Amino acid sequence: MNSMRICRLELLFSSEENHKLAPFLGSTIRGAFGNVLKDLHCVKEHGRCSACETRNQCAYTYIFESGWYFATGERIQSGVPQPYVFEPQVIRNPESGKSQLKLGLILFGNSIEHLPSILECLIILGLKGIGKYRIPYILKEVKDIFSGQTIWSGDMVKLISSPYSKTWQDYQEQASQLGTVNRCQIHIITPLRVKSEGHLSNELKFSTIFKAIVRRWSLLNKYYGSGEKEDLTELVNQSSKIPSGTLNLRWREMERYSRRQDQRMLLG
Repeated sequence: MNSMRICRLELLFSSEENHKLAPFLGSTIRGAFGNVLKDLHCVKEHGRCSACETRNQCAYTYIFESGWYFATGERIQSGVPQPYVFEPQVIRNPESGKSQLKLGLILFGNSIEHLPSILECLIILGLKGIGKYRIPYILKEVKDIFSGQTIWSGDMVKLISSPYSKTWQDYQEQASQLGTVNRCQIHIITPLRVKSEGHLSNELKFSTIFKAIVRRWSLLNKYYGSGEKEDLTELVNQSSKIPSGTLNLRWREMERYSRRQDQRMLLG
């Protein structure tokens, strides 16, 4: 797991309009991103990954329909995570009536090589418009969070440089410099749904969060990294000994529209 790379970017979009967008914009952007990505890369008129003989060489399936990219037979490979995370933040200026969208983008492993294609999709996505009112957003710049450098701006044809990436080992070294940590606080910014032993959990123990992180990182490394396995049993066992303090949690039913499945879906 030590060798899997991770990069963090911040994309700044601007708009001349100031319509209200959904409070949790991640699923909206993911859906629109998938549609644009498919339009750019799918070469089959039927558009069905399940019936496509080139799905194992396709940028669309690799990034968005990842289960089909790694499928070896006629069934989708279950449990394959997508190799990216969107972190949207809308900033409104009440005086000018304009708004900005800061879109955090995390890429894992070999998906970093697809960054130019991903940026092309996000540029098109912004121009087509986001949300119920199809508010157009123009991509102004792309910033590499780890290096602090701007690697693309609106007047450029291509990236100035590849983004800086970190590995699991880099994070371990960073953590070791902190010394002994006696207490930490976890602030959940967006809705979180965690499964424990196959069931949705209404409790949030430290060990539950830690196991979920280890499981997700291991899967990301399996499909997008080196694939090497690391025995983290001891760390997982130690996480069970860490008590949880005061929890301020509440259940919230959420609904999203899946254009791909053409239906509304409950997320809760």
